[in-house]
Amino acid sequence: MHYVRNALSRLLQFQRNLGVFVTRSERRYAMEASKQLLVLFRSKQRQHPDLSRRALYEAVIAERLGPETSKAAEVIRRAEESFTDWPVERELRFRHVVHYQIFNEYIRGSSARQGTQTNMGVVVARIIPEEI
Repeated sequence: MHYVRNALSRLLQFQRNLGVFVTRSERRYAMEASKQLLVLFRSKQRQHPDLSRRALYEAVIAERLGPETSKAAEVIRRAEESFTDWPVERELRFRHVVHYQIFNEYIRGSSARQGTQTNMGVVVARIIPEEI
């Protein structure tokens, strides 16, 4: 019986340790993707200073999506649905779009992923300025 408890204890500790690695991996992914999207944003903003915010966000996401560029408008629409009505009504910001996009990328990157242990929005907020 002592052996079973000891083995169970080691298994639970391993699971907790594994969670730390998963969390780090998620944060690293969110940080790198946020930085990449901010660079794309600045580049598109310089190339097309006349674009509205929404059109600029769509151009950035279209570039990020590559061959699936036609899905950019849908990403923007879904980000807006996800972030502008709840918990308070607000204007769509680039950090909302980035949060939505990188969460989806991360989840779709592996069929085994059902969610994240990290609040990617916190990581995004550290990198993406609120005003854009």
